[in-house]
Amino acid sequence: MNKLKILMIICAASISSSVAADIDSSTAISSVNSQWSETLNNGDTADLAKLYADNAVVLPPSSEILSDKTAIKNYWDGLRKVGVNKYAIQTINLEIKGDKAYQTALWEATRNADGNVIQFEGNISNVLERQKDGSWKITLQSWN
Repeated sequence: MNKLKILMIICAASISSSVAADIDSSTAISSVNSQWSETLNNGDTADLAKLYADNAVVLPPSSEILSDKTAIKNYWDGLRKVGVNKYAIQTINLEIKGDKAYQTALWEATRNADGNVIQFEGNISNVLERQKDGSWKITLQSWN
């Protein structure tokens, strides 16, 4: 009977630490989303590119596949130049499996060109990976 109690305590502790790790990871990923929006909205595309892993792949709509940080930075620079100046992400679902996170979200952007304000919105999917230093970075991103 004592072995059963010990096993139950070990299982409960394991589940508890797993839930705590997921909460910490979820908070860290929310922070990545906030940093992502802030850096893009501030026009700091160099810092924005730092939120992507070295092997990141970005699949923007109606564009070529971007597979390095320079291409990703240049893409966002181009959008800033045509007036995209506000961007927000609202997570719909986040699933964390070990060192990988799978996020589906809604995005919203504002383009202000020549005094005309245009709102855009759509869906976005992100795959993030925990790095060796414990940070989370985007490894795959696609939106419509």
